[in-house]
Amino acid sequence: MEDHELIKGLKNGNSKIVEYIYDNVFPKVKSLVISNSGSESDAYDIFQEALELILLKFDTFHTHLEGMIILICKRKWIDKLRKNKSSEKVRNSASLRYEIQEDAEKTLIQNERAYLRTQILETSFQQLSETCQNLMTLIKQGFKVNDIVEQLSFSSANTLYRRKAACMERWSQLVKENKAYTTYFE
Repeated sequence: MEDHELIKGLKNGNSKIVEYIYDNVFPKVKSLVISNSGSESDAYDIFQEALELILLKFDTFHTHLEGMIILICKRKWIDKLRKNKSSEKVRNSASLRYEIQEDAEKTLIQNERAYLRTQILETSFQQLSETCQNLMTLIKQGFKVNDIVEQLSFSSANTLYRRKAACMERWSQLVKENKAYTTYFE
């Protein structure tokens, strides 16, 4: 699922989306908290707080939702450790904060690059002819060759393969052009 669908589902209280987020993200948060002097109950509390924060503060953002949840949980857990005033926990949390900041920076950079790549692909796809867009969409959706030939009124499967090759070549060219343009902004 895409992040905007997850955020929308989370805000609408879609139980399948919430279950999906719990199944895929909570184990990572639980592992983080338990490996840093916490319990499963602590992890659950931190995870709940992170989801509430996302519901209250974010409508959309250009980073990966899972990365954002984990980052929020890490920071909330460090804050909780500091409040406990245990000297060992405070020392661990200080070193953990530096590790988290480095990890967070790397994660955010990776997420932004992935977002940019997706935007380049989408922009380039929109620049293709309508026939190419339809052909590529039908292929991606898993339609059989004969069905695509019939639906797009191609004369044969060979025509479909030639058009697909031409469309892929054009798309690749557009991606390179758009990528060259965006490298100035990185």
